[in-house]
Amino acid sequence: MRHLLLTGLVLVVIIWLLRRKVSMTAVMPIGAALLALLYLLPLPDLARAAWQGAASPKSLEMTATLALTMVMENLLRTTGMLKRMVTSLSAALPDRRMVMASLPAMIGMLPSPGGAVFSAPMVAEASQGISASPEQKALINYWYRHIWEYVSPLYPGIILAAGLTGFSTQQLFLAHLPFALTVILAGAWYCFRGIDPQPEETAASAGRLKPFGTFLLMSSPILISLSLVVAFKVSAVLALSGGVLILFVAHRYRPLQILKTLRESLSFKALLLVVGIMIFQEVLRATGALAGISTFFAASGLPVPLLVALIPFIAGIMTGLTVGYVGITFPLLLPLMGGANPSLWLEALAFASGFAGVMLSPVHLCFVLTREYFGADTAVVYHRLAVPSLLVLAAAVVPYLMYR
Repeated sequence: MRHLLLTGLVLVVIIWLLRRKVSMTAVMPIGAALLALLYLLPLPDLARAAWQGAASPKSLEMTATLALTMVMENLLRTTGMLKRMVTSLSAALPDRRMVMASLPAMIGMLPSPGGAVFSAPMVAEASQGISASPEQKALINYWYRHIWEYVSPLYPGIILAAGLTGFSTQQLFLAHLPFALTVILAGAWYCFRGIDPQPEETAASAGRLKPFGTFLLMSSPILISLSLVVAFKVSAVLALSGGVLILFVAHRYRPLQILKTLRESLSFKALLLVVGIMIFQEVLRATGALAGISTFFAASGLPVPLLVALIPFIAGIMTGLTVGYVGITFPLLLPLMGGANPSLWLEALAFASGFAGVMLSPVHLCFVLTREYFGADTAVVYHRLAVPSLLVLAAAVVPYLMYR
């Protein structure tokens, strides 16, 4: 019970600091220091845990993957490839509803904080002449923006979940795939009810092949990187490094331009966040808190799946960040998931439940920006979000049947 109270106190302080708009980059080291203080952890042990968290191969790989993703996103955006990607996709699809869904999904292939505000004007343009309410447009933009966050090894949440649990990104991709597919299917019904297909001017199929080819060419750095990681089990660092290098060569970047791009792309605050989370995890281990929590819940008789689902869900609502609920709760939940050999279905349940909280969070940046752009009523959007979010969470039955 003591371990639960102490770690619970630290969790409350972390969430309170986040609600007070303190940067998570600062919050995680504060949480680690508070944990060490409550457990009276000797300074040498604290220093050792901090070093192991910051300099372990796992931590370095996660940091490098995130940095390379930032560089690729910047290159695609500044070279105009991202814009051409979107316009060519719009020209290739015959159904206006498909265009409205594909645009935010396309932008969402690359992690970009608040990226929904970039796709919102595109959804508004694609919906011209269609009788759709502001709330419906907001839901389409918000919902389809977040398909990839369940599965893509380019997203910090997946990178972090893989690093904390020891699963490969390929394993997480397969375990989380039912959630991403359910997002698409549930959205097709709940986002587009009452919207007529409104096909564009009829064009020959051959007329659509060219823009689709342009789309594939413009998105090839993303698609190839994803394929290498997921299908061929290439390290995400190697796959992304190759993609970034090809982009530099293809656009004939000179050394000074490369340095400028790296300087503009890299957010050291985001990179330090990964390090802070890994340090927090190591301090948890050094204090013995994880083993203590595992022992307590094993004796409590409470259903493990309930705990694994509920704790990330609450953290997701409170933080509105995938890296927030993963970084805060996964280290605490690891003993419940199986410790050194965690259950993949329990990991999938925790991830999906936490992300359901993120999607319903009033502090989720994409939600706030989308609602403001379309002037949508918050209560109405929430009402429309509830059922599809529950359907996505219900898809946890698939990894349960596959990996229990």
